[in-house]
Amino acid sequence: MDAFRASIRDLTAASQPCSVRQIYYLGIGTLWDKDAGGSRRNYNTVVRELGVMRESGLLPWDWITDATRYVRIATMYDSVEQAIRRTAEEYRRDLWSMQPRRVEVWAESDSISGVVDPVTRVLGVGLFSCRGQSSKDFAHSAAMMYREIRKPVTVLYVGDFDPSGLAIPRSLEDRLNAYSAGAVPIDFRRCALTVDDVRNGGLVQHEANTADKSYARYAETCQALGLDPSRSTEVEALAPAVLRSRLEEQIYALIDEPARWNATIAAEASERDVLLTRWLGSGA
Repeated sequence: MDAFRASIRDLTAASQPCSVRQIYYLGIGTLWDKDAGGSRRNYNTVVRELGVMRESGLLPWDWITDATRYVRIATMYDSVEQAIRRTAEEYRRDLWSMQPRRVEVWAESDSISGVVDPVTRVLGVGLFSCRGQSSKDFAHSAAMMYREIRKPVTVLYVGDFDPSGLAIPRSLEDRLNAYSAGAVPIDFRRCALTVDDVRNGGLVQHEANTADKSYARYAETCQALGLDPSRSTEVEALAPAVLRSRLEEQIYALIDEPARWNATIAAEASERDVLLTRWLGSGA
């Protein structure tokens, strides 16, 4: 058991932050045979051991992401000085305000949102979690924002390649276009999982849910692409580092004005220093 937990720790350390389900996928071929990878028992083992290891101090809590729990409380401080320091630490310029387009990332679930958050947060990109089929309200709010900013929008989508995983972005794209009423062009791109991921990635697959109401269309799509419609692939099967690297690369490729981007970053750093030195003194 000690060796098993050490292997889990090594996998997690190399991929953090990541979800519990991603550790399950990373362990296939390492912690157990690939042929047994689809076993629910193996997944439950990972869930149990990650809990034990975090509670016992063998694994840092922040290595495993859980974006499904929220605490709603007003932002409060112990002093004005603390408020200023916190404001300075968290101060961000809008990196995209001087760019000719808006870029967003939409994720199928909260769990995968927590995995890509380190990329979107640093690059100042909005990260939206569909939580399954995105609500009409959520999509409408986004579309109204598009109409207000009045610049082209590029959406990078991250989700499963299964009946629901193809239906969700299709519905989302239709709603965003319908609600924005053509006010701005919306470029909707699938970042992961892609057809190439499924066809060439050697990713672990499971039986497709034939009871899903979207299965018939999924089967037609797979047959047209030369893929097996009886199999489905979860985005967690893609290594976290690979997913984050791909997303970062695609976001950087969407920066149309690099000089303005770099100038905004420089201004952000300078203004953060001003907040500290002007209000807390040079020795802050």
